Amino acid sequence: MHDSLLVGYSVDGERRTLSLRLRPHHGNAPGPFRIEFDGVFAHRFDAPLLPAIVSDLEEAPAAALIEDEWDDIQARERRNGWPGGAWKIGDLQAARAYVEREGLNAYWLSSSYGLDGWVLARSVRLVAEPP
Repeated sequence: MHDSLLVGYSVDGERRTLSLRLRPHHGNAPGPFRIEFDGVFAHRFDAPLLPAIVSDLEEAPAAALIEDEWDDIQARERRNGWPGGAWKIGDLQAARAYVEREGLNAYWLSSSYGLDGWVLARSVRLVAEPP
């Protein structure tokens, strides 16, 4: 995945999925592939410049993401209701308990150029695409 080129992404709010489309760049991947997130609760990509050169996708406990991003999540929730759904949780302890109860994981996407961000979802998988 390292140094692959992220060329697009799509979100399906009804199915609660998010898909990242990547292609080889500098010969690191054998062919085009997708990163598929299922059970997506929320995501945030700052300055989504595409194509982006992916550095890594790291999984972490969802509670750690909630803790790191809490001030931003609260500000965005007050401003426009993001991330929506059952999120109306007033304090950090309740939010951490919620993501743990829902079985969510945090996925941090980093790039050396372009889009960075995170996804809160139940699972992730890599899917090879035909060349």
